[in-house]
Amino acid sequence: RGCETGDWVLLQNAMLAKSWLPAMETMIMNLPGRASTIHDDFRLFLTSSPASYFPVAVLQNGVKMTNEPPNGIKANVIKSFANLVKEEYFE
Repeated sequence: RGCETGDWVLLQNAMLAKSWLPAMETMIMNLPGRASTIHDDFRLFLTSSPASYFPVAVLQNGVKMTNEPPNGIKANVIKSFANLVKEEYFE
């Protein structure tokens, strides 16, 4: 539905649906064939941890971004709060 209405779709932790990954791969790889029915604003985002069983074709045909946590608990907490609280909201 999202590809027809122009929604942004986020599938978090895709690696947890191991039995569904082949079906997901088929759906994603068939999207170019439906180009005439896909809204220009449609976006599909997947999040996953590294997994050997994740479909290689999906990885090869997508844009990949990595987010590595900073070393140490203090640095990790500071980074988390920096994303939540913007300086312009300070009093």
